[in-house]
Amino acid sequence: MLKRKGNEHGLAWLFLGVFVILALLVKIDASSIQSIDDQGFQLLANLNGAVATTLFTGIATLASPVMTVLVMVVFSTVLYLKHYRLLGLFALATFIGGDAIALGMKYLVARLRPSNQLVADTGYSFPSGHVLGTVLLVTILLAIGLQFISSQPLRVGLVVAGILWVILVMVSRVYLRDHYTSDVLGSCLLAEGCWYQAKAWFCRWESQLLARLNQRQRANR
Repeated sequence: MLKRKGNEHGLAWLFLGVFVILALLVKIDASSIQSIDDQGFQLLANLNGAVATTLFTGIATLASPVMTVLVMVVFSTVLYLKHYRLLGLFALATFIGGDAIALGMKYLVARLRPSNQLVADTGYSFPSGHVLGTVLLVTILLAIGLQFISSQPLRVGLVVAGILWVILVMVSRVYLRDHYTSDVLGSCLLAEGCWYQAKAWFCRWESQLLARLNQRQRANR
């Protein structure tokens, strides 16, 4: 029931192409990337304080990979139980696939995290797993979930809430000095690229996949 607009492949290549360029610049530690990252830290420097640290730590916890995976599993399970089996499987596969690609990119770029972290974190820095998971989660929830909501004000409200949540998560990762600005920007690009590519493939093969799924269900009865 996802509606293909016809520009998914183009958008996927655009987002992924810019992501690759950014990843290369990060890998070679380009001066332009250093400037962007320094400006990000300076912009948030005035927020330093116990209240801000507590707030952004809480946001980072809610947006942790464990939490985003849990929400996606619940959402996909509900779709599956509501007889949108293929859509539920697609949502979960897209999310897990995006996370797997991000993990691979972390080791490929192998960028160390910023120093002086306010909340200690481990692993490589680029891209941010928190932000990628959040962007993918919000994108999938809105793209699929809004189809079941008829109220236009509610649809707009959910979109605005989703965008604000993504921004808060992005800010939290930089504020806590667990990531650079380029890390969170790269996560957004990779997440959207994965989404549009997955959507293009799903819309292309949906009818065939649905037919096979129904055939297997009938065979198991």
